[in-house]
Parts: sequence; structure tokens; C-alpha cells
Amino acid sequence: MKEQSKAARLRQIVKVVNHYSVVKNITQQKNPAEVRQAFEELGPTFIKVGQMMSVRTDIFTLDFTKELRKLQDDVKTDNFESVKTLVEKELELPLTEIFERFDEQPFASASIAQAHHAQLKNGQQVVVKVQHPGIAYEIELDLSLFEKAIPIANWVPESKVIDLKSIVKEIRVSLQNELDFQKELVLAEEFYRLNNGWKEIRAPKMEPAYSTKKVIVMELMSGKNLKELINADDDKIVQGEKTYKELKKTISELLIEHFMKEVFEDGFFHADPHPGNILLQLISDEENQKEQSIKSKEHQGKFGNIPYEVTYSKNERLRPFRLNFIDFGMMGTITREMQSKMSNTIIAIYSKDTQRIANAVHAICKQVGSFDEEKFTDELDDFLNRYLNLPVKEIDLQKVFSQVVIICHDNNLQIDDSVTMLIKAFGTLEGVIEDLNPDLSLFEVVAPFAQKYFIQQLNLKNELQETGLDYLSTLKALPKIPSHALNALDTFAKGKGKLNLEVKNQRNFLERAEAMVNRLVIGLILSALVIGSSILVQTSPKGDTLISDLGIFGYSVAALSILFLVVESLYRRYRKWRER
Repeated sequence: MKEQSKAARLRQIVKVVNHYSVVKNITQQKNPAEVRQAFEELGPTFIKVGQMMSVRTDIFTLDFTKELRKLQDDVKTDNFESVKTLVEKELELPLTEIFERFDEQPFASASIAQAHHAQLKNGQQVVVKVQHPGIAYEIELDLSLFEKAIPIANWVPESKVIDLKSIVKEIRVSLQNELDFQKELVLAEEFYRLNNGWKEIRAPKMEPAYSTKKVIVMELMSGKNLKELINADDDKIVQGEKTYKELKKTISELLIEHFMKEVFEDGFFHADPHPGNILLQLISDEENQKEQSIKSKEHQGKFGNIPYEVTYSKNERLRPFRLNFIDFGMMGTITREMQSKMSNTIIAIYSKDTQRIANAVHAICKQVGSFDEEKFTDELDDFLNRYLNLPVKEIDLQKVFSQVVIICHDNNLQIDDSVTMLIKAFGTLEGVIEDLNPDLSLFEVVAPFAQKYFIQQLNLKNELQETGLDYLSTLKALPKIPSHALNALDTFAKGKGKLNLEVKNQRNFLERAEAMVNRLVIGLILSALVIGSSILVQTSPKGDTLISDLGIFGYSVAALSILFLVVESLYRRYRKWRER
């Protein structure tokens, strides 16, 4: 990648943006495929912008966000000499002293880096991910142009719906994180620790000794891109008597189960589970038999004063395939508290209790402006009553989440960032599941996992203790109720009672009352002006034009004022009509 000047890059951006009518398509939310093509052509910074837009379901339509989730990198590869120079500079050793073999031709190239097959001196087959030389400069160039364009973009009325300054800041932080492979290394090692060996899920082991800020080395994972399975003929036989359709069904169920495990057990999930980041490895029965895992559990306790320890093992049968996850640049985390709130939300949707859903949604948001709980609940009820009458199997969870996000945004509620990332990841996964197994109801599968997590987190002993304490407090207070009631009645009988009423939307009410009083006063003044002018005109002596002119001037002021009030009233009515 060659470094280019700001002027040349600006010309390129303007040319592509105009060619694909990007601004018009985004503001009018049409032709999302053209916007995606433009972002892919403009490179990593714009791809990141598109990825961030794909989670803003409060601003963009579902069709628009779904299209932007397809953003893929198609970047030309760098020549081997520049790659060799960068790797040797980063690792501070000649290539031949680290690797027994290093393929000159990369097997994949994305916006930030390209990947080469290689072999370490100890015989380990690895993948070397090398950052494109000059990519950091290109990204910084784009970001600086973005920051300079913010004041100009603010003149576009449609740009007011988002905070451009904070969006650019978020893009900068995200891209800087992706440019630092040491951060990806930490995330990849955590994913390996939590997921490698869980059922048929596998992850590459990282090589920290050979990894730097611009180079990362990991274990080679076998398998083919999941896209090949998606495009395979359903009726074709694979692995004995099993068809590809049956394999797709098995894989889709495993992907959902694994995602739920990541979210509700680990609190750490792969935020970009698209087919390019998952490899399917088919293995023979003999190879599969060698990898059968044994799960052991220990239980310790006391029988009287005698301690005991019991260990039991269970052979977990694995199926003859592996799902190998790669690329860990985009990961999400979710706290225990938020896990509980999310499970409550899903269970509430499953129960179709609108009040419970409203409470659960409110709990995962933070208030960023004035909030009317009654208005929020009414809007949510209107949507849910129309949508949740469908059978559970037909509920599209992604559509539900998208509409709920819009309602929250309209009511000054901002959904927690971790949940936004989760919705984005879930949307990507939903697209994969839809391609693999269109008949699968994602909601029917997800709800039991949420219920299972809710039950696991429920501490029955604590709940019983808290309930018992509540009952005891109530019983203790019961004898005092009659005396408190008599005191209250006595206070009102003596005329000492006070009743405080809170008027809802008090500020709006007072502003309207003030406007009405102002109009009444203006009306009285205009009436007095007309009457006074009439008296001046009628009683002015003949030949004295000054008094007569004053009266005419008064008429003119009154006429102009009345005309202004009529125009203002018509304009207000027009605005109300447009808002309907």
C-alpha cells in the first residue's frame, strides 16, 4: 500500500462518494448495496464506519443494517520484500532464523493485514498475520479528513440525528485497537482458554514469543470457510449416509448453543461470527475417536465428622467435525449484572408480558434526556401488541430488538454499549443461521438458554431468607396500622392535612398557559390601539394632519400585528399537519 497525500486521498473519496451517491443513499436510506460497495472500495476506515453503522438500528432500517453487515475486505496483497522487511524489523531477527518455511504468497488479505502459511523451526505449522505496511498512515489520514469534515457535515440537516464528533472518536479508538496486534493476542488467548475443547469448538493456540504490535503468529487451523458449507448442495452425501442438509442443521444448532454459552456463562463473546471467521474441518471416524474428551467432576463434603471426596467421569462423544474460530480482533464482554438483565429481557419477550418487557428493557438502558415513562410504555405496548400476537416460532428476535432500540432512542434511553455489541454479533450470527437452516426458529432456541441461566443464578436459600424477612417485617408492622390510620384521620379533622399534587408535564403546561395569557394581553393592547386610533381620527380638528396621521399610524401597526398573528397561526397548524 502506497502512502498518498491528503489532496489525492480527498479526491479519491469525493470521486467514490459521488459515483455511488453515498450521502443521498444514507440520508434517504435506500440502495444499501451501493453504500456497502463504496465503503469496501474506500478501504479499512470506511469499512469500520460501515460496521459501526450496522449496529445503529435506532437510525437505520433493518434492511440497511443487514446489508452493511456483509462488509468484506478485498485488499490487494503486498509484495514479499516489504512483508519480509516488516517481519524482520518487528521480530529483530532474520526470517530464516525464525521460520523453517515462510510462504511468499499470502493465502488471505484483509483491510488491516494479510496472512501467510509458515513453519517454525520446531516443526509447528503456523499462520503469520502481517500488518500492511503504511496502513496506519492511511487510516490516520482518513481520520484527520473526517475530523476536518465534521463542521461541513453539520450543515446537512440529516446529520443532526447522530453526534458526528463522538462517532469519529469511537472509530479512532476502534481502529487504533485493531492496529495493535498485542491487544488481539490477549483477546485470542482468552477465547482459547474459555472455548478450545468445548464440544466441537476449537481455537488456535497463539505464539506470544513471535508476536508484536504488527505481527501475530498462531497455530494453523485446518478446514474450509463456512461459506462453502452454506453453498453446498443440500441433497449431496457427506460423511457416510449424512447429507449436507443434516450437517447444516447440526452446525447451526451448535453455533447457537456456543454463542449462548459465550454470552451467559463466559461473559466474553466473538462479536464478528461471520462465515469468513469460522472454518469447518471434517474428520474421519478414526481421527474423531482419538479426540473423544472425558469430562471429570469432583464433589467434596462431610458425612458427620468424616470428610469425603467423590470423582466421577463422563465420556462426551464428539461428532466427526470441528468448528475452528479464527480472527479475534472484535470481541465483546458482558458483566454478570447485564447477563441477568438480558436473560430477564428474553424471558419477558418469551412470556409476552408487555409490562415485564418494558421494565426489563428500561433496566438495560441509561437515561440521556427527559423521560416520560407512560409514553415509553405506551409506545412499547403498541409495538408489542402487534408483534407478539404471532406464534413463538414466527417471532423474529432481530426485528424485535431493532424496533425496541428505536423506541428507546425516541424516548431518550440509550442501550448499554455491551448490549449494542451483543445485538450486532447476534445479528451477524442470525444471518449465518438463516443461510444454514432457514427453518430454525432462533427465538425458540434462545429462550430456553436464558431460562436455564436465570435458574442457575437463582439462589433459592437467599430468596427464601429475603422473602421470610419481608413477611416478618410486614407482620411486625400490622399491629401499628390502626393507630397510624387514626393519627392520619385526626390530622385531617383538625385541618392540618396537606395534599401535594404533581402535574405531569408541568413545564409544558405552564409554557402553554403563559403563551395563552401573552396572546390575550396582545389582543387587549391591539383592541385599545384600534379604539384609540379611531378616536384620534374622528376627533382631529380640520387642517391638523398630525393627530390624523397618528391615528392612521396606529391602524397600520394594528393591521400588521394582526397579519403577523394570522400567519404565525397558519404556520403552526401547517407544522402540526406535517408532523402527523
